[in-house]
Amino acid sequence: MTSTSLPPSDDARDRAAYWFARLQSGEASAGERAQFEAWRAADPAHARQYAEIEALWQAAGTLDAAQQARLGRAYRAPSLPSRRRWLALGAGMGATAAAALVGVKLWPLPEEYARSIATARGERQELSLPDGSLVSLNSGSALRVRYDAGQRRIWLEEGEAFFTVTRDAGRPFVVDAGTGRVTVLGTQFNVRREGDAFSVAVAGGTVRVERGPWWNRQRALLTAGQGSRYADAASTTPDLDVQAAIAWRDGRIVFRDTPLPQALAEMNRYLPDPLRPRFAEPRLAALRVSGIFDTANPKALLAALPRILPVSVQAGTAGTVDILPR
Repeated sequence: MTSTSLPPSDDARDRAAYWFARLQSGEASAGERAQFEAWRAADPAHARQYAEIEALWQAAGTLDAAQQARLGRAYRAPSLPSRRRWLALGAGMGATAAAALVGVKLWPLPEEYARSIATARGERQELSLPDGSLVSLNSGSALRVRYDAGQRRIWLEEGEAFFTVTRDAGRPFVVDAGTGRVTVLGTQFNVRREGDAFSVAVAGGTVRVERGPWWNRQRALLTAGQGSRYADAASTTPDLDVQAAIAWRDGRIVFRDTPLPQALAEMNRYLPDPLRPRFAEPRLAALRVSGIFDTANPKALLAALPRILPVSVQAGTAGTVDILPR
């Protein structure tokens, strides 16, 4: 287990700087991420200070490699005592950003709009935003919204959402999905997050996808009809089926030669109490499914399996479902 070395001060900005640097390093453990989320949720001031650190980092995104390295060294310098190291981080961020953005206000202007929304399993919601943009949130999903004078920002904490974005050249629309970030001006696109993995499907317009740690940020453009799944900084699955990916908005689950375990996992997203499939033989897990099912009746997949595959289905106890050969 990775140990954390929190700043000696309880100052919210110090803590925010620590967590930002730690999470951007790509080395934070699942336990550390949970600790960060608990810290951020404990006080609105924590969330505000962290958002400001993120905004500063984005403002410094135009720095050249030498300037970015200088910022990184300010955080990592091992010879500095802990308190001086934190002061160096602040100084490094401020100095390098100021050098690139002279005369530009680094901290975001006062917050104009903030909202959190979540859905239970089997539930969907829509949220209209102040600029006319629309968010459709799929089953078992959660996100946070923050608008200010310079940016429209979404944090997709888990699950899936479809965004119809009103064009505003002066305020980009940014969706953070864990290890990835999607930036647009005006378009329609879908983002799905599964832990550290995420996928993007573009229904209209163009989006910029960024992923990976700050020192090795990778970028790609996706246009209408294109989609990709990103498992980590080095793994990409291109040619995502966009129409299948966004079919949930019409209440449909679309499978096209989908591995059976993956199809059953997708079914579970729409059940209040997920089922636990058990395969009697390993070869059954290699079977594939094609078909269109209703999100309002996800168990229809189980009923259909004996008709479309050489299997039988038997309900067990405690939510188990046995997949048997026939």
